Amino acid sequence: MVNRKSRFAAKTFRIFPISLEPNVTSGFILGSMYTVKQVATLAGITVRTLHHYDALGLLKPSRTGDNGYRYYGEEALLLLQQILFYRELGMNLETIGNLMGRPGFTVVAALESHRKALARRIERLKRLLATVDKTLAQQKGETTMQQEEWFDGLSDQEKAYAEEAAQKWDPAVVKESNRRYARLTPAEKQRMKTDGEAFNHAWAALIGTDPAAPAARKMVEDWRKGIEFFYPTTPEGLRGLAEMYNQDERFKANYDKVDPRLAAYILACVSAYFDS
Repeated sequence: MVNRKSRFAAKTFRIFPISLEPNVTSGFILGSMYTVKQVATLAGITVRTLHHYDALGLLKPSRTGDNGYRYYGEEALLLLQQILFYRELGMNLETIGNLMGRPGFTVVAALESHRKALARRIERLKRLLATVDKTLAQQKGETTMQQEEWFDGLSDQEKAYAEEAAQKWDPAVVKESNRRYARLTPAEKQRMKTDGEAFNHAWAALIGTDPAAPAARKMVEDWRKGIEFFYPTTPEGLRGLAEMYNQDERFKANYDKVDPRLAAYILACVSAYFDS
């Protein structure tokens, strides 16, 4: 049986070699090659991390010397920069490999995407800071907050995930999802969050039971209906979403708060539902 790492390496290796856009290497000394240690020091990562990326097929060295030493050129350095940007945005290595392995992937397009994502993050942090300042002022008796100001910036996490998803999935679907979310009032968003937490606890209560049992099937059906408020679903899309709950560290952490077994159980229920 082919192990998971081998399958991942096979999927991601196709990103090499890659053509860079004109002038994209202008910030480097053309023709320069860097050792693993030099690149690790430059990027602020460990040599072991670079070896790991190489083993996964995510970032191959530009060439390997007769002595077995790895050397990295400008193209490899730019690809490493993209990997670290994606990691900063919270993506796991498998997702990054899939993104960089897409036909037509370019460094310029990736940088434009990173800029948009970082700008959204900066905007959200500004709103969070404003909410903290307003709450402090209210606690000190200096002002009175409006009800809708209490959670400004805090209720946008689901929307932030959806916006980030535009990098991974059909932008038209994500745009429609964002449009529907934006139409909700602050109270409706808060109710959706509360109902979602209650739903997760109800699903967790079934852990240990047959994922193909009627109760588990009912949870999958209700989950599907909830998602379809935002966009049409397909069996493949729902399987992929359940897999992301396990692979994406942020999603998994959210489910781990309820029960460390919940993300895996959801995937088992979804798989059983569609396998039948």
